[in-house]
Amino acid sequence: MTRMNAAKNSLATREPTPEYGPCMRVLHLRWQRAVLMLFVAKGNQTKAIELAGYEGKPDVLKVTASRIYNQDSVRAAIAEQMRSRIDISEPEVFEIVASIMRDPKEKAADRLRASAMIWDRSNPVMTKHEIVVSHQMTDEERDIRHWLALKKIGAPQDAFLARFGPNGIARVEALVLAEEAKRRELEAGTINVDYEEIIPDTMPAPAVVATEKQTFDEDLL
Repeated sequence: MTRMNAAKNSLATREPTPEYGPCMRVLHLRWQRAVLMLFVAKGNQTKAIELAGYEGKPDVLKVTASRIYNQDSVRAAIAEQMRSRIDISEPEVFEIVASIMRDPKEKAADRLRASAMIWDRSNPVMTKHEIVVSHQMTDEERDIRHWLALKKIGAPQDAFLARFGPNGIARVEALVLAEEAKRRELEAGTINVDYEEIIPDTMPAPAVVATEKQTFDEDLL
């Protein structure tokens, strides 16, 4: 029983193994080490692959480093590690900025700048864009509007003549009629339905089955 309890306690206290991201997991073990050592070597590629276990003359190591770190899969893994390290360094960055903001011995400008950095991060500015869409009326559209406006106020025929001229009245009338016909076609289309009337078996069957054709307004369907 004691051994079993000890085994359980050992499992309970065992630290989980850190997991790599998907880009790191697909790399060979030596390339994984090369990625990690790049941060240890502070970006020195030749030094990084030496730390990762590669051996050779300096020129050979330099060529090997260039070949490894220019692989798309390695570059993706480096970017993945960068994002991870930036995320976990944010608490430290926050404390540095907050310490400047809280320190009365710091310059007022520096404290204000630190306050602005924290404020902007916690309350990001939202930029609103207003999009204005304009429509340039054609001469025909303008004539139709003027015609309808004159009709609405009950203007005399002289007003139509003054606006459109004796030769333009017929043209504008045709435009108005075409516009009205188009609007009616779009707003009040009809559907023709052919159907056969089915008589239940309990009722006397007629000599013929009636066929009717009806028109339904789309608004009623």
